[in-house]
Amino acid sequence: MDSLAEIERAVLRLDAWLDSMRTPEGYGGPVAHWWQDCLHFTGAGLDWRYEGIILGYLNLYERTGERRWLAKARRAGDDLLRGQLASGNYRNSSFELNPYTGGTPHEAACDLALLCLAGVLRKLGESAWEGYLLAAEHNLREYHVGRLWKDEIQGFGNSADNPAFTPNKSATIVEALFALAELQGDEELLERYALPTLRTILGHQIEAPGQRLDGAIDQNSLAGRMGHRYFPLYNARCIPSLLKGYEYTGDERYRDAAWRAMSFIQRTRHPDGSFPQVVYRNGKINRYPMWIAGAGDLLRAMRLASISGMAVSEEDTLRWMLLGQDETGGVRTAFGFSAQVNQRTCGEAPEFRDLLPVCGWVDKAFRFLTSSIQGDVELPDTTTATTKLGCLFQGRRAEYREDPTSMELEVDGRAVYRYLKGATWAEVHPWGRGIP
Repeated sequence: MDSLAEIERAVLRLDAWLDSMRTPEGYGGPVAHWWQDCLHFTGAGLDWRYEGIILGYLNLYERTGERRWLAKARRAGDDLLRGQLASGNYRNSSFELNPYTGGTPHEAACDLALLCLAGVLRKLGESAWEGYLLAAEHNLREYHVGRLWKDEIQGFGNSADNPAFTPNKSATIVEALFALAELQGDEELLERYALPTLRTILGHQIEAPGQRLDGAIDQNSLAGRMGHRYFPLYNARCIPSLLKGYEYTGDERYRDAAWRAMSFIQRTRHPDGSFPQVVYRNGKINRYPMWIAGAGDLLRAMRLASISGMAVSEEDTLRWMLLGQDETGGVRTAFGFSAQVNQRTCGEAPEFRDLLPVCGWVDKAFRFLTSSIQGDVELPDTTTATTKLGCLFQGRRAEYREDPTSMELEVDGRAVYRYLKGATWAEVHPWGRGIP
């Protein structure tokens, strides 16, 4: 099978899997993450999963002209409209911290998707575009600018009560502000907030020519003190906004910063196309867990850097990500959760969370792969299937099973975790108390 045909097949299976994860309020399911998991609450999360889902369906519409893909993008956009609060925030917008609201970069990622959807609909002359624009603008002005902006750091805080500056989160806000300005023709928010934020991001980038960390962007800072942690994935999420800044201003500092960040990312890449979780200032590396579905955002940054004139190879990382797709159509979250604490070589079996496909990671694979679809291609409907995979849970042999209606984990023939797709809460058995 040639690579384009393989990508088309992967996209169709991803679409079927995403459909299986819908609840009455939107896309649900459990969340596995480096910092924290959200396995009990499984209702619709109006978080960064909507960025890749909406933009992925818009990619498909723009490449095929088929209205069914636009209808799915609008269905997802309507989830956000229904879930928006009077404050401008979105319900359940904190991903691994759900069901809390006010998540960063999650709400800005939703805004970016809504604004791109509005742009497509406006070009089509469909009046509904204004509703999506207004929802995103309400969130950006009332929450991000109104509550998160910090004059003292010339950037956005992590939350209303957390003044730490995190470049990748602020970079997503900047992307959304550029999308809003493009629709409205008003550059005020760019001059007052987007460009100062990009300059603050530049201040978080290491200048060390010839050294491994050159170009790395620090994960965060608080009161001017850097955290000295450098995540390849989150460096990648800074690159689109830096290139937007270059496109808007012509200031080569932004393009050079994007290229230097990508050079750092490429230096960390393993031969199989995967990336470590985090690199520290002292040279220590936490290799595990290594994102699989989330590699879609790394690939997107590679593609944008390449378009801007930098020589970047996607092939190994694309293969790494595609190999993570299971028969269900979902893409595995990671490899190496079992080594997250001790960082030793993983055993022969993956951990449960490795295998668990998560909407907020799968969307990143979906967005990138749909951007690789060629024009004028017919994409027939497909269905999701059933998978059974051996894994580890709390150090014991287990079996993970997924079908179109459920996700289940069994140890010694007994279910210890079950998520019935569409449910707001998973059926959690003796979770966290060990297995008797």
